[in-house]
Amino acid sequence: MHVVVLGAGLAGLAATLELARAGARVTVVEREAHVGGMAHSWRREGHWLDFGPHRFHTRNTRLLAELSTLLDGRLVERERRSRILLGGRWFDYPLSAPNVLANLPAATLARALWDYAAVRLRNRFGELPERDFESWVTKRFGRTLYELFFGTYTEKAWGLPCSRISSDWAAQRISQADLWDTIHKTLRPPREGTARSLVRRFHYPETGGIGALARAFRAEIERLGGTFELATRVTRVETAQGRARRVHALAAHGAQAFDCDALVSTIPLPALACAVDPALEPAARAAAAALEHVAIVFVYLELARPALSADHWTYLPERHLAVHRVSEPKNFSAHGAPRERTAICCEITCRPGDATWNAPPAELARRAIDDLARAGLAQAGELRALDQARLAEAYPVYDLDYAPRVAALQAAVAQLANVVSTGRQGRFRYNNMDQSLLMGRKAARELVAGHDPVLEAELGLVEVAS
Repeated sequence: MHVVVLGAGLAGLAATLELARAGARVTVVEREAHVGGMAHSWRREGHWLDFGPHRFHTRNTRLLAELSTLLDGRLVERERRSRILLGGRWFDYPLSAPNVLANLPAATLARALWDYAAVRLRNRFGELPERDFESWVTKRFGRTLYELFFGTYTEKAWGLPCSRISSDWAAQRISQADLWDTIHKTLRPPREGTARSLVRRFHYPETGGIGALARAFRAEIERLGGTFELATRVTRVETAQGRARRVHALAAHGAQAFDCDALVSTIPLPALACAVDPALEPAARAAAAALEHVAIVFVYLELARPALSADHWTYLPERHLAVHRVSEPKNFSAHGAPRERTAICCEITCRPGDATWNAPPAELARRAIDDLARAGLAQAGELRALDQARLAEAYPVYDLDYAPRVAALQAAVAQLANVVSTGRQGRFRYNNMDQSLLMGRKAARELVAGHDPVLEAELGLVEVAS
């Protein structure tokens, strides 16, 4: 049995390892020259750099044990620290009631409490709408807290009005049910792991950045006989009689073709849909064309002192700053940077091909340096440009119409009996790393052994939508 896996991100790597262990012959086709997808790391002047901050946490103890084995036990555990810098004041994130009460000006706090009381009263006498991000958050926190902590940042990061972003995004990423729930969870913290975005502790490779995880997967896969075709772009998935038969791709040395008995795709769902030949029906192609991604430009700066802060990452919601989030790789593992210097990753969201995406590196570095100085995080003179990177498909855009479009594409791909589209990109879903790994493993198990509820429960896969 020869299985072709499209994409060498975490879901693709997990699927490939599971297939290789089951005895299948596996070929991985990856567009980039490296494995890991967004979980990729590289070394620059003594610093290990990631595509922004990554924290690995999971409820699945067997998965964690397996990753520890792959990394020879070289995992460190950290207590999460993330904050919002707003108007020169620091707020914990997730929000902490005492911290909010202590930092908000009295007039703003009074307005926030009034807004919250008003929205609670309105909701008691009639269910308020919550189709979009703005209405979902306002219903639970009131207008003032929505605008301060949620609306401005979300619009800045997504480049869309919150009234055009689906409430699915809020339900998926905001752990507190409402303001009262924030107070309750502050006074009585939930058991570790009950809310994924409230997880306080996480794991990270001791050396090599988050990409050490992907590189360990690759080494084990190659040991088992799996092969990687890197820097190779999929151009066409040839199908016949409802099955994928051959994958056509283009590498620097020319065109290639890979016959397959089955196909696991972890590339973006719209890209897979457009590659299928003969073409999918017009409605599916239209759905693929309408789905969007947010792109990110990563600007890496070096700071001429040992640390910027103790935070793993900091949110910068204010509109006059181009940078929306700052992270410090050294705080994830001290082994990843020189002792006397630290690297700062500044994220700027955009769309592929827009002015930010096409801006010269020197201009982007200047923007990032200016933003850190204006935010009061560092002096411009102690920062210098270190590196830059771009991701065209960083976040799936959950606009108001995304769900039926995704459903249409999934239904169209499901007509191909030997094709599984999974993972963050393959499901157009904002996953955590452990979810992507489990989704890849589940896809492989289904190809090899079919649907097995007992096995899925044992592996902790029942909570994961593949």
